[in-house]
Parts: sequence; structure tokens; C-alpha cells
Amino acid sequence: MDDLLISIKGDKKKLNIRKKCSENRVVYVGDIQLREVTKTILENRNIISEEDIRNFLFPSLSNLYNPFLLKDMDIAVDRIIRAISKHEKIFVVGDYDTDGVTSTSLLLKFFREIGVEAFFYIPKRDDGYGLSLDAIKKAIDYKAGLIVTVDNGITSLDEVEFARNVGMDIIVTDHHEPQDKLPNAYAVINPKRKDSKFPFRELSGVGVAFNLVMALRNKLRNMNFFSSQNQPNLKKYLDLVALGTLADIVPLLDENRICVKFGLSGNHESCVGLESLKKVSGINGNLTSRNVGFSIAPRINAAGRLYDASIAVDMFMKDDKEEAEGIASRLDEINRERRRLQTQIVAEIEKNVESVSDSVIVASKKGWHRGVIGIAASSISYKYSKPTIIISEMDGLSVGSGRSASNIDLFDSVSQLNDMLERFGGHKMAVGITIKNEFIDMFREKLNRIVEDRYGYQESIGNYDIDCETSLSIFDRDFLEELSKLEPYGPSNEEPLFLVRHVLIKERTLILNRYPKYLIADGDVNIWMVAFDSGIDLKIGYVYDVIFTAGMNNNYMSFTIKDAFLSEF
Repeated sequence: MDDLLISIKGDKKKLNIRKKCSENRVVYVGDIQLREVTKTILENRNIISEEDIRNFLFPSLSNLYNPFLLKDMDIAVDRIIRAISKHEKIFVVGDYDTDGVTSTSLLLKFFREIGVEAFFYIPKRDDGYGLSLDAIKKAIDYKAGLIVTVDNGITSLDEVEFARNVGMDIIVTDHHEPQDKLPNAYAVINPKRKDSKFPFRELSGVGVAFNLVMALRNKLRNMNFFSSQNQPNLKKYLDLVALGTLADIVPLLDENRICVKFGLSGNHESCVGLESLKKVSGINGNLTSRNVGFSIAPRINAAGRLYDASIAVDMFMKDDKEEAEGIASRLDEINRERRRLQTQIVAEIEKNVESVSDSVIVASKKGWHRGVIGIAASSISYKYSKPTIIISEMDGLSVGSGRSASNIDLFDSVSQLNDMLERFGGHKMAVGITIKNEFIDMFREKLNRIVEDRYGYQESIGNYDIDCETSLSIFDRDFLEELSKLEPYGPSNEEPLFLVRHVLIKERTLILNRYPKYLIADGDVNIWMVAFDSGIDLKIGYVYDVIFTAGMNNNYMSFTIKDAFLSEF
């Protein structure tokens, strides 16, 4: 670990340099040929054996697990098949974020393809998260015989009990942390159940829904259900699985990586709605994890934050290109308004220096749009490297949304204060709370004490995990094309960071009339690098230590500056 450094953006940073890479020769792991630096990056992620490397670099759909290993999957499939045979209407209850929207769309598309009548309900944010009494009453109005939740329901104990009392069966599919007591549903499918034998716990909501569809197709196929029709090719749903998985920021390992890798590949039929959303987002070619995180998911989430996420489901269900593009344009408009509100909240919080100095930033104010506080918390948490909870104050009860940082389990920390909360849920990196106004100050004080007792005082210091300290001479097209096999990037497989020291800034220009691009010299090697962060301003003729990423972009070698420090000699 290097000494504490001040970056050119004025932030305190620590560099965790995992290895110095002076050469980039071809090496072999078994019969797998790699560049030495690629092998080092894989080792940094604890991917060492030939088998692990092969599975990571060349994932296969055949490595997906048996979906019936999920507890209650057999019960759920049998109940859905009974609904199909009796021509019961199926009512899908989703959630208003991208994971919930894609989960809902996937089930509806599958049911439509096999000729099953299904309806859906996505709550508005003001209705609250999860399965609600309103959703159950709507299912009754539709004369549905079965409710299937996606990406929610694991904490809806009272609502499930209500449904049972009115004679409605509910299948819960979810991936959020269960409480000690599970809902008394007909079936509860969740890889985080303590009694689950499924080998991978970190599925997204759409990942669980995809396993349900795989299991259902398998059982129907064994019953000769598809004797008079073609069975659905589930590969065409993988773009939705990839989108929801990436948006929900779950670890991109194991089954998640397989589904995302194939979902982004473009080697299958893509739905009209997603193509329309790519068009309004200015995306050409295959999606990337960066596209999803910065362009696609924000537009879907904006609908749930400010309006009604049901329109995103409607877009994904459209077969008509013109109709889908109309909805995509509306999502784009809503997202612009979301950005404006988010910027306003972040600016107000940053004026409050006292709040930012806490180990956990807990900010509250009346008038902050409750649909935007979660993404504003992400911005603050990222900038200050601290857990952040932003609360929208209302009369009586207020609603908060939080994002964690570093290794802090925010869900566990908040759960210790459940006696002063009306409601809470989430996972390690994100939480949602409902709290009475008179408890907000006490909540802030106690949460800071809990985090400091367990993790120590959280100073506003960011860490950079550098995969390799190296020189620019190692970067050529063959290496960057090999490096692209590590994609998609995300949690537990972050984009590799490189550090090069004592490089000279020779030239500066602008791309898109906005972003600075620098010609950086390392001895006899010169490489152009772009800086998308407005805080990065390098001076021609100065010498810096530069942190950057490298990859291929539209068949061109691409380098992006993440941070820089004035060199010390």
C-alpha cells in the first residue's frame, strides 16, 4: 500500500498496487495461451487453475445449474402447470427498477409465447416496495387464479397471509435477503434461503425468473406440451437477463457472468423494445456493461423513480418498432428530468460539510423527490467513499434510500436499528427504510456509532486497487483484444486498473467538443488517453503518475484516464 496521496482532483487516495508488471510475454496455463499481464489480472481475482480460467474466459450455457436445485422450484412449476391446464389467469407482480421490469417482461414474454394468459402489475414508488394489498386486489379484479412475484415478496409476510385468506395462491420469486421467517406462500424461490441447495446465491431477480422459466420449459417439454408447437428458445431472453443483472449490481461471477456474457453477445434475437432504447441512447452495435450502467438502466429506472415503470414493460412487450420507439423517447425525457433533480439534491448535500464528515452520511430534507434519493445516495457514496442514506422527509413518516461503500455491510448495520424503523429491506450494498421524523436524528447518531464500532472511523479516502503497475510499452492490439475476454465488467470483476509512473503530457485536444484527450509519453511510447471526469485537468509539459483503463471500443484501442498524481522524484 502506497502512502496517502492527493490526486489532481483534490481527493485523498490510497493505491493498493497488487503487482508490478514489467513484461507481457506469452505464457501458458495448461493449454490456454495468455499474455502474462492477463494471467496476473485473473490471479488478482483468484482465478488461477486451468479449469477456472477456461470457465471464466469461455463461459458456456451448459454450465448453468439445474434450476430444480432451487428450493420450492418443483412445487412452483407444478402449480403453474396446473394453472395452465385449468386456464387460470396468471398475475405477475414485479418491481419498479430495471431488475423488476426485466423480470416481469421475461415471464410475460414466455407466457405469451406458450399461449398462456397473463397480466402484470408494477407498483408506483409512492405505493411502496414489494407485494402490496393493492396488487392482490388487482389480481382478484382480473379474476386471476395465481400470483407470481418477481424481484420482490420475500418480506411480504402479511400480504401473503391476506392472499391466502381470500383463496389466492402466491408463488414468491425473489433474491433479496430473507428474514428469519419466510412468507407463507404456496412456494418461495430464493437462492438466499438457508435451506437452498442451489450452488450460487447471488442471482438477480431476473436471474431467478430465468431459472423459473428454464424449469417450467423443462417440465412442459417432458409432458409433450410442445408436440403441437415449437418450444421457446430461451436464448432470446438473455438480453433481458443481462440487462436486469447488470443494473442490479450483483457479482458478475458464476451463473450471472454466463447469462450476461451471452446476453450482451448479440448472437440471438433481441427484443424490439431494447433496440428502441439503444437507439434513443445513441448506442450502436452490441450492448456493453458500461452502456447498461450509464445509458440503458438509468432510462428504465427513471420511469419508476418519477412516473410509472409499467411503460417500460409495455415497451419490452411491443412487437411494433414505431410504438416501442415512442415509449423509448418518453423514457429519455423522464431521465433528463431525473438528472436535474438528482443534481439539485447532491449539490444541497455537499453544502452541508458537517454531514459529510460523518462516517455514515445521513442527510434529510423535505421536498427531495423520493424517487431520486437512491441514485443521489449512490453519487454521494461514490464521491466520499462512505455509506450514504438520503431521506425524503414527509408528514409523519419519511422514506430513505441508502448505498454502501467499501466493505461495509449497510443492511446489517441498519438492521440493528430496526426498532426505530417502520420498515426496511435490501442487501449489503443498498437499503431502503421508512422512519418516523422524530427518529431521524437518533438514527443518524446510532448508525454512525454502529459503523465506527465495527469498521472504525470512515475518513473520506478512496482506494484504487491497481492490477498492474507497468509501462505503456506492454499495450498493443493483441493484448487489448485478449483483455476484452474479461468483460463484462462489474462487481467482483471490476475493469482492470493500470498505473504508469513519470509520464509526460505532450499534447491536449478535445473530442466531441467536450472531453479532453492527452498524448502521453512513456519513453519512446506515445498513447492518446481520454478523460471523461471533469475533475481531471492535466498540464502540457508536466509529469504525472496516471491511473487508467484499457480496452477495445468499436475495434479501436481505447484508453481512459481515471485519475492522476503529480510525480515525485
